[in-house]
Amino acid sequence: MGWLLLCLCALPAFAANENRLPGYAGVQMQRGPQNHLVVRGTVNGQPATFLVDTGADISFLRVDRAQAFGVRLIGEDTRRTGKKFPLGALSGLVVGGRALGDATVALTEPFQLGGTLPGGGAADGVIGLDLLRRQKAVINCRTRQVFFKTDPAARLDLTGTTRALGFVRISLEEGRRGDLNVSCSLRGRPGKLVVDTGAFVTGFDDDVARSLGIVGQPSKLTTRGFDGRVRPLEIAHVDDLKIGGVPIAPQAFAIMDLFGEKKRRRTYTGFNRIEYYRARTPGTRTFGVLGNELLDQRRAIIDLESLALFLK
Repeated sequence: MGWLLLCLCALPAFAANENRLPGYAGVQMQRGPQNHLVVRGTVNGQPATFLVDTGADISFLRVDRAQAFGVRLIGEDTRRTGKKFPLGALSGLVVGGRALGDATVALTEPFQLGGTLPGGGAADGVIGLDLLRRQKAVINCRTRQVFFKTDPAARLDLTGTTRALGFVRISLEEGRRGDLNVSCSLRGRPGKLVVDTGAFVTGFDDDVARSLGIVGQPSKLTTRGFDGRVRPLEIAHVDDLKIGGVPIAPQAFAIMDLFGEKKRRRTYTGFNRIEYYRARTPGTRTFGVLGNELLDQRRAIIDLESLALFLK
């Protein structure tokens, strides 16, 4: 009975920003000008700012901050978005008074991080899924809080308490790239979206949109795709999107060349040669990314221990 009462207090604590989730340390985040979630902390006593990005399977740090933060190169590289990044050993990372332990980070140029801070400037790095999942984090996108588990014995089940407040629980699954996917349907066709708090808008791959008869209109916006390249966005009105069975109100979404590096294939029919392309990396059923604006709109809570997404 005592634990039930604690659970019933969990979601009101979210709404009131009281940081009282039992067994967790709560940290307040900010929204940057481009809708990114920003958290402040220190590395070896030096002030630092990080983007909280569930779309990144590993954490990143600006290479020009590595020396000041005491990062040691470990002599290995990692390849992401078609590029190589040197790896470094980071220690002394503290966020909101919570020590997150040692981590291996990929070192990147500032312009590759994306996402400016409140007041301008670039973040020092990105806290990705490797650290977030290790800390069994709970992210509340609407109240801009991230909770790190401090009591290994704590057992958090948000399903009952969130249902009472009108939320629907949707299971997350890990993709081949280490990303987190959620089931969806668009125009009655089943697919999946990458849950990406590092994406400022929700968007669909242009090949997927064309195959479903969705026509975009040009805009002045740009975005960075999974291959790291910056491309223009189109805007399209979508009125039949469901995420995990939850209907999403008709609204405008982005259409983009999300995956890049289309692999050319050739086939022959009769005397005519037909060339076609397909997205190479994530698979044909990945429709796009579930970004911050829709996560905020639907009051999303992401539980990385139980791999669950709660939408209202």
